[in-house]
Order: sequence, then C-alpha cells, then structure tokens
Amino acid sequence: MSDDTQTNGWLLTAPQTDNVSYESAATHYNDGNYAQALVYAKTAGSQGHVLAQLMAGQILRSGRAGDVNYVDAAQWYSRAAQSRNSDAMLALGDMALKGEGGLTPLDAQGYFKDAAAQGREEAMQALGVMYQTGRGVTKDNNEAAVWLAKAAAQGDAGAAKKRGDLLIETDPKAALEAYEQAAIAGDADAAYIAAIMYVENMDIRPNEPRSVELMHQAARSGHGAAMADYGLYVYQGLAGGSQAEAAQWFARSANSGDDQGKFLYAFTLAKGEGVTQDFEDAYYWLLKVKPSGIDVYDRDYRELKKRLEDNVDPAILDKAKARLATES
Repeated sequence: MSDDTQTNGWLLTAPQTDNVSYESAATHYNDGNYAQALVYAKTAGSQGHVLAQLMAGQILRSGRAGDVNYVDAAQWYSRAAQSRNSDAMLALGDMALKGEGGLTPLDAQGYFKDAAAQGREEAMQALGVMYQTGRGVTKDNNEAAVWLAKAAAQGDAGAAKKRGDLLIETDPKAALEAYEQAAIAGDADAAYIAAIMYVENMDIRPNEPRSVELMHQAARSGHGAAMADYGLYVYQGLAGGSQAEAAQWFARSANSGDDQGKFLYAFTLAKGEGVTQDFEDAYYWLLKVKPSGIDVYDRDYRELKKRLEDNVDPAILDKAKARLATES
C-alpha cells in the first residue's frame, strides 16, 4: 500500500520498523481508528511482530476496519500461532468450530491442544466440551472428563461445573467433588447443585450443615432457586434466622422470577408469617406461578389457590388479577 493511500479520513502511512509500526497500531487501535491500526499491524506483522499479527487477525475477523475477512484473519492468526502465541491458537480453534476462514471443526482439536500444552484452561475446557458433544472429534465422555478436570485444576469454575454435569449420572461422588470445586471458585449454580446432592442424592452421605452452607452461598449470589430453598432452611429452623428473614428470601426469589419462590412468598403472605398478612399480594404472586408438572407442588398450589378463592373477598382477588393484567 502506498504512503499516500487515504482511508476513512486517515492518511495511511507505513513506518519502516516493526516495533514502531506496532506501537502506532496499538495507539490507533485504542483510539478506535481500526483501518489505520490494521495498516500498521500488517506492516509490523509482515516483519514478524507476533502481537501485530494477532491484532491484524482480530481486526479482520471482527470487521472493525470494514468488511469481515475470515480467510485473511486465519492467515494472520496462523503466523502468530507458528510463533507459539496461545491467543492465536485459541482464536483459530474458535474459528474452526464456527467454520470460519476455510477451517472446519476437525481442525479445532489441534489448535486447542497446542494452546492447552501452554497451560491455557480455556483450551482445556474447549476440548472437554468437544469430546462431550462429539463436535470435531469422536464423542468420548472419559476424555471429556479428563480435559475438564485439567481446566478445573487451573481454577476454571466453568470447567469444574461442566465436569460435574458430565459425571452426575454415572459417578455422583466424583460429580459432587467437581461441583464443590466449582463452588469454591465462585460458581453459584454448582454450589446449589452440591447443596441439593447433600440432602437428596442416595449415593452421597447426607451432610445437612454443608448443604445449608452451600445453599447460602448460592443464595447470596442471587441464584433464584437457591434463595427459595435457603429461605426454606431458615423457615424450618435449619439455618437459624427468623420467619421474617425466611420471608425476605422468598421475596427475593419471587422477584428473581423463580416459581418456587413465588409460591413460598404467596404462602407466607397468605399466612402472615414473617410479613404483614396481605391476601391481595398473596393471590397476585400465586397467579404468577407456572405449573411445575410435579404432582406434590401443583397440589399445594391448587390447595392454596382454592383457600384464597373460597375465603377472601372477591373484590380483593380482582385487584390482584387487575395488577397482573397490567403486566401482560
């Protein structure tokens, strides 16, 4: 490209040294001048500057400098990958899974294994998911578990959670270990599942205090179902606290959209336990509950609904219906 080329209002000039070119590319990239950044990145990249090659690939793949060009992006990423840049390997693996730039899912395994060899947990998790789903490789749950375990050992909470999901049907104890690992790393959903396993899974030694602890962790993280279940622990006296605290957890769960939380909050409002008794609010929240398909839960729902409809002034119930109608 000549020194006089004009693109998008910027004069595109190409300095002679790769370091200066890359510094200029980075400056223009940070300023949002992606077309100019691409020119400098290509100049530095053609002279072997790995970060410039990576930048060129990213700009071309994203289309920030104009049209998307997956083929050229893959070529620039490949140059960087040849220099053992793991970011480029991850990008090529992702492109392969998505069929971009002439790559196919069959190509992804090699890129991810190269990145995994450099300790990239994202690559390890990607390999685990590939083997779990059979995308680009022959499906193999054992191999999937191995790669997810490697990623989890690097502190990847998502990989630990996925490993738990993979093992829960065949090896509940190993699954619980994985969920605990993910919970320690901050995964709320894993903490919730582990809490349930400690009190409901027949293959796991019951541990009520640990279940309460994990449920509280998940509830504090805003997990809707966990807030409902932790509220039940409080209501039942298993976690300390009071009926008012239990009602607060039910309310938070209900407002998050969780159907069990809606029912439990409606129940406490109807009884006036921990909150001021309010039949209109109780009926309002009850009407927001969707049938679960589980007989015991749906039976409780029908019973509470019938009691309210048989014993509360219809005008009050109509107010709840009207509130709900305004939200539709």
